[in-house]
Amino acid sequence: MPGRRALGRLLVVLAAAAYAVLLSISPAQAHASLIGTNPEEGAVLEAAPDEVVFTFDEGVTLPPKGVTVYDAKGEEVASEASAGGTEMKVALPEASSLGDGSYVVAWRVVSNDGHPISGSLTFAVGAPSLSVAPPPSTAPSTATAVLHGVLQFVQYAALLLVAGLIWFRALMIGDHRVPDRATARVQRVQIVAGMVAVAALVLLAPASGALQSESGPGAIFTFDAWSPATVGKEWLSALVGVLGIAAALALRDRPRPAAVAVLVAICSPALVGHSRAVVPTWLVTSTDIVHLIAGALWLGGLVGLALTLPLITRRGAVSAEIVTRFSTLAAGSLAALAASGVLMGWRILGSWDNLLNSTYGTLLMTKVALVVAVAVMAAGNRLLVLPRVRDAAGHDDTVAAGSVLRRAVMMEAGVLVVVLAVTGFLVDKPPQAGEGSTGAGSTAVAQSTTRAAELGDDHRVYATLTPGGPGPNVLRLQIQDAAGEPVEASAIPTAKLRSGDVDLGDQPLTSVDAGTWEAKVVLPKPGTWEATIGLRLDEFESPLGLVKFSVR
Repeated sequence: MPGRRALGRLLVVLAAAAYAVLLSISPAQAHASLIGTNPEEGAVLEAAPDEVVFTFDEGVTLPPKGVTVYDAKGEEVASEASAGGTEMKVALPEASSLGDGSYVVAWRVVSNDGHPISGSLTFAVGAPSLSVAPPPSTAPSTATAVLHGVLQFVQYAALLLVAGLIWFRALMIGDHRVPDRATARVQRVQIVAGMVAVAALVLLAPASGALQSESGPGAIFTFDAWSPATVGKEWLSALVGVLGIAAALALRDRPRPAAVAVLVAICSPALVGHSRAVVPTWLVTSTDIVHLIAGALWLGGLVGLALTLPLITRRGAVSAEIVTRFSTLAAGSLAALAASGVLMGWRILGSWDNLLNSTYGTLLMTKVALVVAVAVMAAGNRLLVLPRVRDAAGHDDTVAAGSVLRRAVMMEAGVLVVVLAVTGFLVDKPPQAGEGSTGAGSTAVAQSTTRAAELGDDHRVYATLTPGGPGPNVLRLQIQDAAGEPVEASAIPTAKLRSGDVDLGDQPLTSVDAGTWEAKVVLPKPGTWEATIGLRLDEFESPLGLVKFSVR
């Protein structure tokens, strides 16, 4: 029967670990998405608009130099951008100063979760330009993303460690008489961890500013990266964390008041990042705090045991009682992490595709495997090692059992630190399948390719392919007469696509404006694609035009 009960407990622990498939100490959240623009991508307007409006599915802020407008030659056009709520508006100069041709609006905004997203919008006035210079690349800096991830890891590890050690003294050592040397060891590590956590909290603010501007690490030393106008939420988080740590360390000789003070510090990461971008905010923020508290109890307990066991091993009953208390709290922590992980997974990922086909999902599954390994170690310690410590008889047996327990605890703590390292980079990854793995969360800049062809003697077609790469595209046709006016044809034009031996045939066109039609097409491969466009003017006249797109 005891063996069956032990096996049952192990299965319970493993089941709880399995439920932690979506475990994250500070889970990532989908960034804001662009859901509409006015004018639309690829639109051809009769007159220049006064402003361009972008609409997102969540609130965004505009970083310094977040919007730049270019003409078809790649020269900058004067503009002024502002953002409020879910809209960003780009005011353009007076219509008379914008000539005919194509224009590109390159934009970058920051989601509520603190991550930048970027893209571009192309529209034309009068008629599209035959060629459009792409805007300068806004690819995020990998070095900045790595630096930010490292600081995230250091922040989590140090913050959870200082809080966990304080709670270790208050909850696990409690009223037990332990050598002063053991308490001094724990206090020294508390102080070092607190100082490291303060440094990481402060440096994360300008690092976030550099990440949002999609600049290199050197941008950390610029005014914009440190400005509260850019990273105000990050500075609020740092202030709360620093004050909580300072109060906890000042009360380090009074474990219970210190345990309350450090609770303020442990909440600081939940004030920024992903938990601020999911609704209901109160529920998600509470779940985030539960993750942090549970992680701190687990990590701090393991490190506290590693620091104190060498000095209390000979006190077999005391060491066994402390380890038993930790084992009970660790089991509760795992259950809390599993339950909140399922909740966060439901709110964040939304589909198996996002789990299996995103960098976030890959890191998350790696983390899950590590958590399961820690859970197995913890179960082994509770079911096999702890009874040996309790039943130890005599000096030699007690010392040997304590040595085995210390090694097991050190291994468990080592794997948990690796879990925190994965978490540091996990929080910067978008959870959507197909998004980039740069960590900055920027979206690919859509490019439009426009080609023109004659349709008989009196008509001209402008064909635009967006984004102009393999996969889903939008083919837009605008047909004009000799005077440049949109043509209202008596029938819908035809458009056939082919490349080499791949013939996609006729594409279904839909009228979207005067003289303008669109078709959604999927190009299966790169290369040169030919679009044959036909226009039925009357029963006897149906001119054809041919345009070629270079798809890369």
